[in-house]
Amino acid sequence: MPKLAIIILSFNTKEITLNCISSIISNPPKKSYEIVVVDNASTDQTVSEIKQRFKTVKILENKENLGFSAGNNKALKSISAEYYLLLNSDTKILPNSLDNLILFADTHTEYGVISCKLLNPNKAFQPNSGELPKPFNTFLWLANLDILFPGWSYQARSDSYYQDGKEVGWVSGSVMLIKDEVIKKVGVLDENIFMYGEDVEYCMRVKQNNFKVGWTNQAEVIHVGGASSEKPQFKQWLGEFQGVLYIYQKYYGQLTAKLMKQLFYFFIILRALIFTIMGKLEIGRTYAKVAINL
Repeated sequence: MPKLAIIILSFNTKEITLNCISSIISNPPKKSYEIVVVDNASTDQTVSEIKQRFKTVKILENKENLGFSAGNNKALKSISAEYYLLLNSDTKILPNSLDNLILFADTHTEYGVISCKLLNPNKAFQPNSGELPKPFNTFLWLANLDILFPGWSYQARSDSYYQDGKEVGWVSGSVMLIKDEVIKKVGVLDENIFMYGEDVEYCMRVKQNNFKVGWTNQAEVIHVGGASSEKPQFKQWLGEFQGVLYIYQKYYGQLTAKLMKQLFYFFIILRALIFTIMGKLEIGRTYAKVAINL
């Protein structure tokens, strides 16, 4: 059984998936590891290219696009390792990052799920964590006031929130290290969520089972972001809102979920109006489309 199993989900992202694999092989951990690519029925020759260029990479092929949760679960259910690293295909591993991430996990046994410092392609810091959603911090997020309360933020954007070794509410699934004991006790990702929000929901279950969620700056990964989405803004915004509402329905009950949905409608429509008045018509139309499809 390897120390680390790196799971990469791909869907019509051939070039960036190949680049992601190359970055791992160029900067491998010292401990034993394997790379598993789960392909969600890509039509851009992703699978054939991987087979040709990377003989040691294990490939799991789906006949249809199963989404983020079900796609990753296929790998989590079929392999064994001490640690599982969910890694987006649009990421690039930097030197020593995997070793440092493993070392942090080995020395911080209280954490069942861990993520690390994400960087944009220009090396600017990319937020990837926050506190679990509750009515007050969800209101602050919707009203765009969360920057005033960095310690309570659902999606933490302030640099002051990100401290090495900090316990956080949730971490992004773009780079998520999960310990094997967590998988055995908590299970895998919730397949009711196709994409966006599954990482937050999983961290809620992890905490309910008395594991902690941690963040470290000792490892750095570049994340392009949104490369698998047909229309990144619409799909991402809609998916994020739907994901949070699903979490409210699952953990807070139908009444709270219905009240929160009305709050979502109010702020989404308000954003559509504000951006339209500002002359940013495409953003305004996108928010209006989100409200219609919510």
